[in-house]
Amino acid sequence: MSNKVKNRSGSLPVIDCDIHPNPVRKRDLLPYLDDYWRDYMIASKFRGHLPTVDLTIPVNGGLRADSKTPGGGPACSSVDFFKEQVMDEFNYSHAILFTDGTFFLSGAPQREMATAIAPAYNDWLIDHWLSKDSRLFGTVLVAAQDPEAAAREIDRVGSHPQMVQVGLGMHSPYGGWGDPRYDPIWEAAVRNDLVVCFHVTGSGPTGLYNSGPIGPPRYFVELQSTNAIAYQAQTANMIFSGLFEKHPEIRMAFIEAGFAWVPGLSYMMDTQWRAVRREVPWVKRPPSEYIKDHIWFGTQPMIEPEHGDAKHLDELIEMVGSDKLLFASDYPHWEFDSPIGALKGLSKDTRNKIRYHNAKKLFKLPDTIEVGV
Repeated sequence: MSNKVKNRSGSLPVIDCDIHPNPVRKRDLLPYLDDYWRDYMIASKFRGHLPTVDLTIPVNGGLRADSKTPGGGPACSSVDFFKEQVMDEFNYSHAILFTDGTFFLSGAPQREMATAIAPAYNDWLIDHWLSKDSRLFGTVLVAAQDPEAAAREIDRVGSHPQMVQVGLGMHSPYGGWGDPRYDPIWEAAVRNDLVVCFHVTGSGPTGLYNSGPIGPPRYFVELQSTNAIAYQAQTANMIFSGLFEKHPEIRMAFIEAGFAWVPGLSYMMDTQWRAVRREVPWVKRPPSEYIKDHIWFGTQPMIEPEHGDAKHLDELIEMVGSDKLLFASDYPHWEFDSPIGALKGLSKDTRNKIRYHNAKKLFKLPDTIEVGV
């Protein structure tokens, strides 16, 4: 049976860069753990193996109300139901998967456990999702607490033809991502021709996920509104630490913090760099150029301006670059953006870039459109 999609009425299909599958139950990971960690997880009942957001999510527990499988399984735990509910409904040609909740892994206080869990999730994803449909593409999950082990894991599974990115949370366990201790991860990503995807991590009880400069947010809506602060801080840290000069071939995707903040940060960094560039002589170009060359941005949560302000969305997209945006739905979470509603009002050329062309080029995805249809 062909996994290719039809080019309906001349319109392009959709590449979704933010899908979060789940195991039916945590015990599904046990076959992928060695004896020690299998016994450990059974004894602990998988309690506390990942930090979790410590704020109440006032919208259906953070999930779409209709995302549970017909058999009662967790949201996005069935390949067939996901394909029916989303891929077929919206004419997807590709979907990039980042296992739900694992973006907190680099905040786990037990580095040994985190390093053991990452390969289990990777092998589970390959067996239970990627092997089921050639249009599904995966994320190499790593625990950044041990960068050398993370690099080995990237080398172990990064050559799989359906693995297209390395997955990390935006918050780093030790210092900013520009710290040279993380170089083995970037080197392995480049060596395996993988994008480095940073996903929003929010606020967790360990204190490792403090999303803002004033401490953990009090309200969920506050957290959602300030997620981009960590992205801004990490962007500045990576640029001024010289990461992109040291790793000129690296490609990054920033997912689930929108993109409206990018122009302001770019202008501010350029201004400060011109004033005190002698402090960071290894930064050879204006910071905004590193962003344009190395970083792409997911659309979700897509900006929804008031009616009279709609023109500003086009202006923001022009400033960021319409070729730098990737469609991201965040399925199965409650903030799910449909590729129809989220991009409504944009020009056809901009929609096509965001829905399809940008991601296909960035991730070097195969063509899945039936020719002549």
